[in-house]
Amino acid sequence: MGFNSKDYLLGQIDKQHIRTKKSRYKLDLDHEEYHLSDELRREILSSDIQTLQNLVREGRTTYAEIAMCFWNETIRQKRYNVVISLNETIVQEAEELVFDDEHDLLYGMPVLVKDNISVKGMPVTAGAAVLRDYIAEEDAELIQLLKEKGALILGKTNLTEWANFMSTDSSNGYSAVGGQTIHPLGQFDVGGSSAGSAAAAALSLSPVTVGSETAGSIIYPASQNGVVGLKPTLGLVSQDGVIPISKTHDTAGPIAKTVKDTYLLFKGMASAVSEEAEWSEAGFKGVKTGILENESIKSLYREEDEEIIEDVRQKLKEAGAIPSEYSLDEKALEVDYVPVLKYEFNTGIKSFFNQSRTHPLTLETIRAFNEEEGEDQTAPFNQELLIQSAGVEETAEDITQIITSNQTVTRQALEKAFDSVDVLLTLSNYATAVYSASGYPAVTVPGYVRATSEPIGITLIGQDGEDVRLMELAYALEQIIQ
Repeated sequence: MGFNSKDYLLGQIDKQHIRTKKSRYKLDLDHEEYHLSDELRREILSSDIQTLQNLVREGRTTYAEIAMCFWNETIRQKRYNVVISLNETIVQEAEELVFDDEHDLLYGMPVLVKDNISVKGMPVTAGAAVLRDYIAEEDAELIQLLKEKGALILGKTNLTEWANFMSTDSSNGYSAVGGQTIHPLGQFDVGGSSAGSAAAAALSLSPVTVGSETAGSIIYPASQNGVVGLKPTLGLVSQDGVIPISKTHDTAGPIAKTVKDTYLLFKGMASAVSEEAEWSEAGFKGVKTGILENESIKSLYREEDEEIIEDVRQKLKEAGAIPSEYSLDEKALEVDYVPVLKYEFNTGIKSFFNQSRTHPLTLETIRAFNEEEGEDQTAPFNQELLIQSAGVEETAEDITQIITSNQTVTRQALEKAFDSVDVLLTLSNYATAVYSASGYPAVTVPGYVRATSEPIGITLIGQDGEDVRLMELAYALEQIIQ
């Protein structure tokens, strides 16, 4: 069943908002708030990263007050089940920081991190009851990089359990440890699996958040929550220290309210990216833009989607772009990567937890734990994908052939497209298969809502390794449609 079908969406709304599952494993967020004036709170929460740094430079606030403000906000908004756990030393860490123009713009900025990413001394649960008391002994490499730039880890965000590879009947944004993440704007699908990171950005719980994507898990929730989300080119952001599904597909990525802030976090996470973005509101002038018109994509359209696409087309024309209809090779949108995910999930979990003294887990031991504890609490939407992944019959050679075939089909289709256009455009994650299997970058930009006020993002697919160029186009698009 397609993620965008009427039955699927109605089912998600029912699970997320009507028959919401509770959990006895939720971690405690009953912390005290810090005292800040309402005026300072409003100013901090409405500011982007550059503005926050300016406020500190001018002596109008401090890094400690910024940390206090976002700490308070996560507690005040805890009814949305967005944050799983908090870093209780963040204010003390912030008090030691002193402004310097030479520092990276991320210096002193609180960051919320999806709870499948290791932060030393904090729980890393993937939302699973079996990992409720699992404490990371080391930082993931991307966290090390952020800390080197002076960023402060505020806490961990909720996710669809095991990054939405536990059940095909899952509730987006639900995990046994985090409960059900609720959409900030109404009875809409909050998206998966980086639901907490996207909703946190929408609720202004931190200036920037980190999500992860295997197949749509940044782009879709970012689109649904009306924020910016970047799925980087595969390999630009290290997956060391991130609980895996598939080494062939997985990547962490940034989420924020603005393109510039999303870019700043991306630069902080990706050590190999040295190119600086050049921002221009006229950045789409002369850009050949292929608007995807495949029937398999248009079949996912809901009411207003055609109208939204037409509005984007007209605004691009007015901005000097050269939009045209483009259809990818349908085979690129139909690749079956699920066998790859199942095989690599099984081997990846074994490898990740192999050295753990406290949690030497495999998918078999996770399944057994869930059954013993009671699946009504540990796996209320079943654990079929865990079971299927534990019992994969394909060999390493079989999987290598599938990976090679998927990458060849999708990359050839995209390279053919980029012979005639500069960038591809679609809605939300309607073209997930092609950028997921190819490893190419994609970014979604907010600016539209349906008649119900449900957000929908405009998504750009870029060329391999051209993430900075893609973000420059995303910035220009942001100016055009907002």
